Order: sequence, then C-alpha cells, then structure tokens
Amino acid sequence: MTTAGTDLAETGRVVAGHVGIPAKVLQKVAVAVVAETLHVRRADVRVLAEDDAGRLALRVSTPVRVPMLSEAVTMPEGGVVAVVRDLQSTLTRRLSELAGRTVSRVDVTVSGSRTDRTGRTS
Repeated sequence: MTTAGTDLAETGRVVAGHVGIPAKVLQKVAVAVVAETLHVRRADVRVLAEDDAGRLALRVSTPVRVPMLSEAVTMPEGGVVAVVRDLQSTLTRRLSELAGRTVSRVDVTVSGSRTDRTGRTS
C-alpha cells in the first residue's frame, strides 16, 4: 500500500498482522533443503513438521550419499554422523532464513544410501 507515492518499506513503518505458513509448505521447503544439501532426489526425502511450543520440530527420513569404497577415496572425518549433524545445522539455519521459523529440533533417520559414482565403470 502506498501513501502519496511512498512505499511502506521506505518509511520504515511496521504493519501489524500475522503471517502463517502451513505445515505442508514448511515440509516442502524442508524437503527441498535436504535434497539440495545431500544431493539426493526430493522424492526420496520425507519430512514431518510439527509445532513444538511455538517452534518447529522436524522429523526427517532421507538417504545419504556415500563415496564408492576404493583405496583412492577416504570418508570424510565423522562419516555419516558428521553428514547428519551438518544437515541438522543447515536445516535449522535455512528454515529460519526462508520461513522465519525457529527450529527446536531436527530428528534424522537415514533411510538408505546412494553411491556416488565417479570415474570409469566396467
């Protein structure tokens, strides 16, 4: 809404109100963040978003990518546990940025693994 050609954002005024984001939308945003972070298909990721005393609690089920086992590849320090902890941190930060919601917890279940295929295949 403008007043005499001045936008509300330009005046710095705060407009009273409430913006609600349905749980289904938050779940879809979380699925996208998980898929992007772990480089897995969105169809393979499941997220349940629940209210936790005004904050957001997430239950995530997702596969993780693991490198092919060979002498040339070493697992990152911390392995799958480190990947999951990084995912928890990333989800907490990104949902705060994207949806303005405080995340109270992120429970992750690793539902499988996807192998990174690099180099030649026989």
